[in-house]
Amino acid sequence: MRLDGKRALVTGANGGLGSAIALGLAREGAQVALHTRRVGAALELRNEIMESGGVAETVSGDVSVGGDAESVVARTVEIFGGIDILVNNAGIMSTASFLEMPEAEWRRVIDTNLTGYFLMGQAASRRMVAAGSGAIVNVSSTRQTQSWPGSLAYASSKGGIAMLTRSMALELAPLGVRVNSIAPGTFVTNLNREYAEDPQFKSKRVATIPAGRYGETDEVVGAVIYLTSDEASFVVGASLVIDGGQTLW
Repeated sequence: MRLDGKRALVTGANGGLGSAIALGLAREGAQVALHTRRVGAALELRNEIMESGGVAETVSGDVSVGGDAESVVARTVEIFGGIDILVNNAGIMSTASFLEMPEAEWRRVIDTNLTGYFLMGQAASRRMVAAGSGAIVNVSSTRQTQSWPGSLAYASSKGGIAMLTRSMALELAPLGVRVNSIAPGTFVTNLNREYAEDPQFKSKRVATIPAGRYGETDEVVGAVIYLTSDEASFVVGASLVIDGGQTLW
């Protein structure tokens, strides 16, 4: 129970990595606020955590909007009496090419994947700084350093998260708040399931992964638990790559 008594907020907790992370934090004793954009989208996950003896509640809002980000954090504090952990995970994907991508689509991806992390991080860290401690994990991607055709906006947002993490860590560490990130490689999630499970695509992608397979969602959980626990008390501004060796090429 490495997170016993900690109060956590996980954004995008309605499937894939977000759900796995939320379950992992709850198993380690954290009280977990499950954020989704749509009201009620994480009720099944909440019930699963509660039935296993954990503590969880759902919160909703569009984290790419400042007012909603603030209200999601405020609601978490209202429910649990404070916030010790933020896992920024909510994100969207676009596969439009550079020449064809509409400006509105670019803004939609950047606003959610990057601006959303900034807004949520700012709202949460203000509470953490006031309390004198806290831990934030930004879920990035190997796309922060490695792009693919059609991943323009998504890769740009993840590259931005890498520097956002470093900048947050630099400013917040002296105030008692640790900020780190994880960079998962290829995992099947709600964002990519439609094409990631296509046999032809999968064959080509797995060929680029030295481990010879996609990652399993549970394989990111241990990293988040570590980075949000006291065991990582001296880990600041790190980006832990979890990709089966994909970025070694």
